[in-house]
Amino acid sequence: MKRLKTIIIYRVIIITAIGTCMVFSLKAQDIHFTQYFYSPMNLNPSNAGNYDGDWRFVNNYRNQWKALSIPYRTIGVSFDHQLYIHSEQFSYAFSVVNDKSGPAGLTVNKIFLALAYHKTIHQHNWHMGLQGGMVFKNYSLSELTFPSQFDMTTGHFNSQLPSTETNMQTNINYPDINVGVGWDKAFRYFHPEIGVSFFHLLSPKETFLDNNNKLPVRSSINAGINIPIQSFYIKPEVYQMRQHKATDMIQGLECGYYLKKSSPFFKRIFAGVFARNDFSTSFDASIFIAGVQIKQLQLGFSYDINMSDLSKATNNRGAFEFSLIYISKSTIPKKITLPCDRL
Repeated sequence: MKRLKTIIIYRVIIITAIGTCMVFSLKAQDIHFTQYFYSPMNLNPSNAGNYDGDWRFVNNYRNQWKALSIPYRTIGVSFDHQLYIHSEQFSYAFSVVNDKSGPAGLTVNKIFLALAYHKTIHQHNWHMGLQGGMVFKNYSLSELTFPSQFDMTTGHFNSQLPSTETNMQTNINYPDINVGVGWDKAFRYFHPEIGVSFFHLLSPKETFLDNNNKLPVRSSINAGINIPIQSFYIKPEVYQMRQHKATDMIQGLECGYYLKKSSPFFKRIFAGVFARNDFSTSFDASIFIAGVQIKQLQLGFSYDINMSDLSKATNNRGAFEFSLIYISKSTIPKKITLPCDRL
């Protein structure tokens, strides 16, 4: 009986430590999407308005680790619009992210506004963006249990017992600022693009405890090369982000086919294979992506097959993700040069 109680106590300590790290450390990684290239405002503020159209609506949904008791769920929505001032192209964007995770229902809400400027110089397209807003975080303390609430007489936790925890907040909020730049150029046989962005420039204080934990700046870089081959295209892509001593990388290949006149509604179909290396630089997941473009509407689906040490608990089931992008047709007339003999 004594040995059983000792085992129970050790398990309580381990479970409590893991839960505390998940809920209160908040240093692991930022909210992210596997389809980062189809979540433009979460990737780089300079992506606001970087498309051919008047306005764009984007919706992303991610459900991760459903094999566990409480899956992680992330929803992102954004809207951006072109804004021309004296023939100069500006763009503005509004975006919202909602994330919920963990047994305590840790909820993160981000509300951002962005402004971007786009300039073409000698066929080189340059993009610059600034994004700012507020972040709101909260959790339910009643859903947590602590070592002092373990009832030795029953061998179970009793939430009615005092937690003996002090100086714990359940709500925090702080301002946040992000910046980014991008470049692309259409060559004869390929179209490369690259973006660099920096998040949390204010290094805001982020903690539910009575300490001075600061959120470190996160840098990210993404690059891709679109290579058209008649009605097909291939696009190798890579994305890396770094936050303090942690890094995360996604790399892979997307292939697509333009249907042209073979279908009155479907414009393009695409699929891809990617891989993720987690923050410890070990192999984390294999990713499969597929999607379709129906006129101005694009739908993307992806699934992460978990390959990390956590796969023993998840049975290799990782994250399902869905993206929806609608881009309106452009009402800006294209510049057309007419041949004319000089008089």
